[in-house]
Amino acid sequence: MYFEAGFGLGLGLPVIWMVRDDDLKNIHFDNRQYNFIVWKRDALAEAAKRLKNRIEATIGRGPRPAS
Repeated sequence: MYFEAGFGLGLGLPVIWMVRDDDLKNIHFDNRQYNFIVWKRDALAEAAKRLKNRIEATIGRGPRPAS
Protein backbone atom coordinates (compact mmCIF):
# COMPACT_ATOMS: atom_id res chain seq x y z
CA MET A 1 0.00 0.00 0.00
CA TYR A 2 2.93 2.35 0.52
CA PHE A 3 3.79 2.16 -3.20
CA GLU A 4 0.26 3.05 -4.25
CA ALA A 5 -0.02 5.88 -1.71
CA GLY A 6 3.35 7.29 -2.78
CA PHE A 7 2.34 7.08 -6.43
CA GLY A 8 -0.88 8.97 -5.68
CA LEU A 9 0.98 11.61 -3.69
CA GLY A 10 3.49 11.98 -6.53
CA LEU A 11 0.62 12.66 -8.91
CA GLY A 12 -0.75 15.29 -6.54
CA LEU A 13 -3.79 13.22 -5.60
CA PRO A 14 -5.24 13.28 -2.09
CA VAL A 15 -4.48 10.13 -0.11
CA ILE A 16 -6.63 9.09 2.81
CA TRP A 17 -4.71 6.99 5.31
CA MET A 18 -6.36 4.33 7.48
CA VAL A 19 -4.86 1.81 9.87
CA ARG A 20 -6.33 -0.87 12.13
CA ASP A 21 -5.76 0.01 15.78
CA ASP A 22 -3.62 -3.06 16.52
CA ASP A 23 -1.34 -2.29 13.55
CA LEU A 24 -0.72 1.37 14.37
CA LYS A 25 2.65 0.53 15.93
CA ASN A 26 3.83 -0.89 12.59
CA ILE A 27 3.40 2.25 10.50
CA HIS A 28 6.69 3.00 8.77
CA PHE A 29 8.59 5.95 10.25
CA ASP A 30 8.34 8.11 7.14
CA ASN A 31 4.53 7.86 7.06
CA ARG A 32 3.86 8.73 10.69
CA GLN A 33 3.36 12.42 9.86
CA TYR A 34 0.12 11.66 8.00
CA ASN A 35 -3.22 11.90 9.76
CA PHE A 36 -4.40 8.28 9.87
CA ILE A 37 -7.96 7.22 10.57
CA VAL A 38 -7.56 4.51 13.20
CA TRP A 39 -10.26 1.84 13.08
CA LYS A 40 -11.23 -1.22 15.11
CA ARG A 41 -12.50 -4.56 13.84
CA ASP A 42 -15.53 -4.44 16.11
CA ALA A 43 -16.49 -0.88 15.08
CA LEU A 44 -16.69 -0.99 11.29
CA ALA A 45 -19.76 1.24 11.11
CA GLU A 46 -17.86 3.95 12.97
CA ALA A 47 -14.87 3.48 10.65
CA ALA A 48 -17.13 3.84 7.61
CA LYS A 49 -18.61 7.04 9.02
CA ARG A 50 -15.16 8.49 9.73
CA LEU A 51 -13.95 7.53 6.25
CA LYS A 52 -17.00 9.14 4.64
CA ASN A 53 -16.42 12.32 6.63
CA ARG A 54 -12.75 12.40 5.66
CA ILE A 55 -13.53 11.88 1.97
CA GLU A 56 -16.10 14.67 2.02
CA ALA A 57 -13.72 16.99 3.88
CA THR A 58 -10.87 16.20 1.50
CA ILE A 59 -12.48 16.12 -1.93
CA GLY A 60 -16.09 17.17 -1.34
CA ARG A 61 -19.43 15.43 -1.56
CA GLY A 62 -19.41 14.93 -5.30
CA PRO A 63 -22.08 15.70 -7.84
CA ARG A 64 -25.67 15.73 -6.76
CA PRO A 65 -28.11 13.51 -8.64
CA ALA A 66 -30.31 15.27 -11.18
CA SER A 67 -33.77 16.03 -9.88
